[in-house]
Amino acid sequence: MNLTFYLNGKEFFLKVMERENGIEISIDNEKYMVEAEKINENEFLLNMNGKVYNVIIYPSKQNYSVSVNGKLFQIEKQSFTKFLERSGKLVKKKREVKASMSGKVVRILAKEGDEVKENQGVLVLEAMKMENEIKSPKSGKITRIAVSEGGSVEAGNLLFIVE
Repeated sequence: MNLTFYLNGKEFFLKVMERENGIEISIDNEKYMVEAEKINENEFLLNMNGKVYNVIIYPSKQNYSVSVNGKLFQIEKQSFTKFLERSGKLVKKKREVKASMSGKVVRILAKEGDEVKENQGVLVLEAMKMENEIKSPKSGKITRIAVSEGGSVEAGNLLFIVE
């Protein structure tokens, strides 16, 4: 089993392998032989290379609080998105926002080059005698505004692009 976790902002790679004489754990290429005894659902006694550790794990949604011989550590759980962001492998794609119905552009609230937040209004579209604020689907930069104030749009027409 392979795991990646963060402790005090530092990334660690953990590899756990079952061996005949116990469990071998590698943390950033340092190897430890471990024997584990389960005390209860969240508490364990670990014998690592002859040294005994009392480990209690307190899980929550965002992280684990882990007590090792009375010393408390916060270990961050990592979502797949966070992993991709930290690894630099998250590709930031442009997002084209299109009109869902025909209407008239009443106001443009942002211009090309503006940085916008997710759910920030970019333009106002009047359709069926109602004004609808069209919001950015993500945080980013407006790279193109494809309409102009007073102009008409058909359903499916490009309104703007945010990257």
